[in-house]
Amino acid sequence: MRFASYNLLDWTGTPTTQVEGDRQQRVVDTIVSLRADVLAVQELKGPAREAGRLAAQLGQRVGMTSLVETTVDGPVHAVAAGDNTLHVAVLWRPGSVTAVPGTLRRYGGGQSADPLWRGPGWGTLVRLGLDVGGRTVMVGSYHAPVFGRERRVDQAETVLGAMTRPAGPVLLGSDSNTIGAARHPGSSDFYDHDPYADREWFADLVHQCRWQTDADGRRWHWADRRPAEVWELGGLHDTAVRSPVWQATTGHWPTCDYGRRGIARRIDTIHASTHVLDAVTRHAVFDTPLARAASDHLPVFVDIDPTQVTDGR
Repeated sequence: MRFASYNLLDWTGTPTTQVEGDRQQRVVDTIVSLRADVLAVQELKGPAREAGRLAAQLGQRVGMTSLVETTVDGPVHAVAAGDNTLHVAVLWRPGSVTAVPGTLRRYGGGQSADPLWRGPGWGTLVRLGLDVGGRTVMVGSYHAPVFGRERRVDQAETVLGAMTRPAGPVLLGSDSNTIGAARHPGSSDFYDHDPYADREWFADLVHQCRWQTDADGRRWHWADRRPAEVWELGGLHDTAVRSPVWQATTGHWPTCDYGRRGIARRIDTIHASTHVLDAVTRHAVFDTPLARAASDHLPVFVDIDPTQVTDGR
């Protein structure tokens, strides 16, 4: 089974210009080329009431579905609407996996009773169980807040709880908006280098870094890895450590302020619980000329051997 995560860059489904229409077609072509069985997407863009329609439209164009049967509301889409017109969804290829009734949960845009999702500027999460080879795997798509370092840390805890309670196999695709905290196997070194520490300070780093100033007024800064540390210590592990080759997912886009400064970052991630981690046979960034011309984020994916997914911790 292939699970992928992809930030679509303001996918509206109904572009107003030919240039944007061509770009969104490249997004579609990239997804088709990915050949994912399950796809977590971020940045469906439109009014909250349109989130389901956007997911359905995307699914129709790429041969996937996001439709879940519920006992109360009937069929609904596996989407969560954000409070800033950006939404997340999970889609899957019919026949590859099936949705498990009663497992859909949405967090974002006032849809959750959790206080960490009340008010503007919070991230967005949708999760549901999918039957993968006879086992239920809790699958999610999460878009972390762009601003608010403390907010990202707090919400990382809540995402952890939402995805891992009750305990079981988990796969989470996200635009994490932070630098990873996973370490090379058998080493104390971080898998992700710090892309900020050796760079000259610029204003946007207040959203990404921690800093300290000495008695002489000299300041130094470093990447804030705390949200990723919450997941690693809480049992959601970055699958990228299964790949010996580090690769950025952002920085290639012409208007990316970080990219223009020579800063390449890996902020698109897939995290797995220990039940799934040993079933990962491959982790990769889907880096093709088509993908680079489609979005400011490159897709990431993992291949999973369903027979190796376990039920216990």
